[in-house]
Amino acid sequence: MNKRQLTDQPIILLYADLDAQRVQQQVMPLLAKRLGDDFSALRLQVFNPEQPVCFNPGSRLVCYLSDEQLRDVVLQIQQQPLTLALLPHPEMKHARYGFGIAGKMDDALADALNTVQIAADLLLCNDVPVFNSVVIGDALTLTPGEALAEPLAQRIKRFARLVSGIGEVTFNAFKMTTHKEKIIDTAALGIVVVEHGRSSVLSRRLVADSSVNDGMLHALVLAPRSVFEMLRFLFASLFLRHYWNNHHPSFVGHIKSRSLIITSPKVISYTHDGLIEKCTMLQLKVEPRVLQLAPGRHLALEDTEVESKEVVKTQALPAGKAKTELVTYALPWIHHAATDEFKELFMAMRESAKASPSYLTLMVLATLLAVFGLFANSTPVIIGAMILAPLMGPIISMALGTLRQDESLMLVSSRSIAVGTGLAMGCAMVATWFIPLTTINSEIAARISPTLLDLGVAVISGVAGAYAHARAEVAKSLAGVAIAVALVPPLAVAGIGLGWLDFTVFWGAFLLFLTNLVGIILAAVVTFMFLGYSPFHRAKRGLALTLTLAVILCIPLAIGFGHMVTEHQIVQQLDGFELDEVKLRDVSVRPGTPLRISLTLVSGSAVDDAIMDRVKQRIEQKLQQPVELEIGVKIIR
Repeated sequence: MNKRQLTDQPIILLYADLDAQRVQQQVMPLLAKRLGDDFSALRLQVFNPEQPVCFNPGSRLVCYLSDEQLRDVVLQIQQQPLTLALLPHPEMKHARYGFGIAGKMDDALADALNTVQIAADLLLCNDVPVFNSVVIGDALTLTPGEALAEPLAQRIKRFARLVSGIGEVTFNAFKMTTHKEKIIDTAALGIVVVEHGRSSVLSRRLVADSSVNDGMLHALVLAPRSVFEMLRFLFASLFLRHYWNNHHPSFVGHIKSRSLIITSPKVISYTHDGLIEKCTMLQLKVEPRVLQLAPGRHLALEDTEVESKEVVKTQALPAGKAKTELVTYALPWIHHAATDEFKELFMAMRESAKASPSYLTLMVLATLLAVFGLFANSTPVIIGAMILAPLMGPIISMALGTLRQDESLMLVSSRSIAVGTGLAMGCAMVATWFIPLTTINSEIAARISPTLLDLGVAVISGVAGAYAHARAEVAKSLAGVAIAVALVPPLAVAGIGLGWLDFTVFWGAFLLFLTNLVGIILAAVVTFMFLGYSPFHRAKRGLALTLTLAVILCIPLAIGFGHMVTEHQIVQQLDGFELDEVKLRDVSVRPGTPLRISLTLVSGSAVDDAIMDRVKQRIEQKLQQPVELEIGVKIIR
């Protein structure tokens, strides 16, 4: 900096008596070097907190003081014709951050003696100056501070320390009143109040429209709704710099106002520029442009007007019942919300639960389409019936009612499911009487031997169905969910079994339908719970009931799965087996007593009864059980 850039104001160096030696050794030589012939303009004054500070108007007060000492000075000189300049004292951490003061003494002196000066706002908390921030409650556990600049090992230790204290996190009820008397009644983990967005790393990320002289304060209200949300935020803020720069946490409310009054039913514990304080009410206000300040090089300067427009963005903050639950109970691992936060979804689910005329019509059409597709052994037609079927709506509604223990929703949903089930089987049975076919083809056979794999399909489909109903942006995937779970075809096969009076077919197909039904409800209950539609203490009864039904169903499904594994092993043993120049191909197994095996004998010559008998004997010896063969012959010449 050359001499023309130096201020022509009289310079007063203010410091505490305890710092006299440090000032003489570290500050004075640098001042002498910069002031040169104007060193006579410098006046030294020892700070005494018990005596009022008196200075000549128009002076530039260069302070080498701690945060605590500087507060006393600021209270006395505000609105006086003095310019305040700051040097980096070891105990002036918060004023240095708040006013952008350089960490190196030489750089800070250059800024302090520069001709540039601004009229800066002053934030007061209960009439005490705030240089950096006021942190209320447990907000410090979410504030990354300067953590992004720390080494990786230190950030890992910080993360582990914060995670270890998550179990003790509690919400407090707060009532906030802005300058224009707008009232925000909410619950929060904590609140961070700053005068401008450059006071801390957190506010720099979240408060873009601010300056040191716009006459407004900013309150960031932190209300994560789950432990998982907190962990995700902590991890991103400490380790994912790019993510943190581009994604704002969804649980932060923002209030921009001239003043803010904060009250709570409990005593408010807060930190005022790092000092721990307690009170019953916090009064925060901004005194606009009362400080003539020589700004630090890290403080961005903007030519702004004093603002009067308030900003209140509190949509993400809990209110009503959600607020009460967060204050009453421990922070849940997953976010759950009150009924009033999901009114539209609950209303849609109540409509989906009803057995409306359109629901009944679609059930009849889907069932008839499935019956014709099954008899025609046509997979595309059966897929069309799956898409047309409306059963998924009442089942998902049933899951939501079970989760929230909503008896009316459960009753309406179960009634619709029962009516739809009975209607489907009845239509299939009647249609079967008019179709002169009694052969169990591959499409019918595929739906009379359910296994644990079918339960797995139902569970995955239930997760997808619940998620698609909860998220409008993925609702277009519901057709795929309907195809995956295939609710109507098993009912159609059950109806066909009734029409044939074949109860083996009926029970197998109906067991598959029950598997799909219980699997979907169980998975949807869990999915809705993880999406936050009910706290665990409310959901556990419905979850236990559904899980019990699933466990009971697992018994026959496990038996069926065992049979499937056995059949697969038999096919592996027999397919390609050679005997007397005859090779076994296209082996398939159907359960029964005795075991029914369908196969094709491939030979280069005619196959007589004697060869077939020998094949049967060898198969029975190999499997060590009696079998019944359905033999086809293919002769290759």
